[in-house]
Amino acid sequence: MCAVRDDQCVEVDREPDQDKTRCDWSPRREDKWFCACGHEWNTFETGGVALPCPHQWTTTQRLSCSQWSAHSDWYAK
Repeated sequence: MCAVRDDQCVEVDREPDQDKTRCDWSPRREDKWFCACGHEWNTFETGGVALPCPHQWTTTQRLSCSQWSAHSDWYAK
């Protein structure tokens, strides 16, 4: 997955950061991520699925600090 902020793109999919304090960030509707297949979308609108591939992303990058966390952690349980 490639997270985009200020036209910067990080194309890395990796495990969630377990040893770091998470930054305080909340996703907005206009935030966009890019899949390796080239699809641009808001990952929270599809539960982490890039529909054209379709690839299920299990981690999501926080755009404010580039930390990764499990995508499922973002939803109320």
